[in-house]
Amino acid sequence: MRQLVLFILISCLVAPELSSAHGGGLNAEGGHFNRKTGEYHCHREPCFSNQESRLNLQKPNDPAPVIGTLNQDDTCNGLLPYGVPSKGDHLLCRTAYSVGFDCSNRSAAWVAYRVSPEISDSANVERSDDFRPDPELPQECRKELFDFTGAYDRGHLASSATLDGSYRMNSETFLLSNMSPQLSGFNRAIWKGLENRERKWAYTRGELYVITGPVFADRRRSTVVMGRVPVPTHFYKILFDPDEAEALSFLIPHRALKTASLGLFRSSIDEIEKVTGIDFLSGIDDDAEEQIESKVSPMW
Repeated sequence: MRQLVLFILISCLVAPELSSAHGGGLNAEGGHFNRKTGEYHCHREPCFSNQESRLNLQKPNDPAPVIGTLNQDDTCNGLLPYGVPSKGDHLLCRTAYSVGFDCSNRSAAWVAYRVSPEISDSANVERSDDFRPDPELPQECRKELFDFTGAYDRGHLASSATLDGSYRMNSETFLLSNMSPQLSGFNRAIWKGLENRERKWAYTRGELYVITGPVFADRRRSTVVMGRVPVPTHFYKILFDPDEAEALSFLIPHRALKTASLGLFRSSIDEIEKVTGIDFLSGIDDDAEEQIESKVSPMW
């Protein structure tokens, strides 16, 4: 009897430590988070290393890098002050955002826009909801309304609620070149939550520069809607604060997720560049770019 009691006591002491260390086995990304050591371990692919980088987090007292000379190119009427991201068959310039469009996926490779208190405090027009194909794209390249079935939302890349300073500004966010097929449990939860936070962070920090887009990690296994439009496996968003020379970036798997889990999907820009093949922030000083893009930032 004494041996049985001793065995139960030892089990109670050891079990919490094991549970804390491994967090309940592998998650949907193919790994687990070790709460005891602060590390994320990958066990199968795809398992992006953004979730391994807990030890590379920028500390609050790290000195901010000096950005240096900016690329003063007036491409897209000044909408791309920090360089044109390197991928895209067509460059589309709107009132408040720009797009690098990839015809092979009938999808934006990236969308860039500013988030500022000035826009948020301006007209705040009503949501236009005028979804339509983009007439600037060749017909063989663009998405049509029938490409979105009931299984997927028309998910904004440049946020409608963020860019509502004028009717034209808001209406342009409903061009299908700014849309990706998104699961409703993703679009109406974690993605919407991130859009809400980008506006909140702009109020506390000032103007932010945002680059966002889809990721197609495995085209062989990707769902294709109507035989024409592949469904992204992940989405990324990069928020760059030029005043503080800091960036907060996310690489989020495309599945139903709650906003509360955002912190788990922080990434370095370097990791996003690796999975997308896109070069971001190429217009800033090389040393500053390297320092900013290599870090996984704490949540703002």
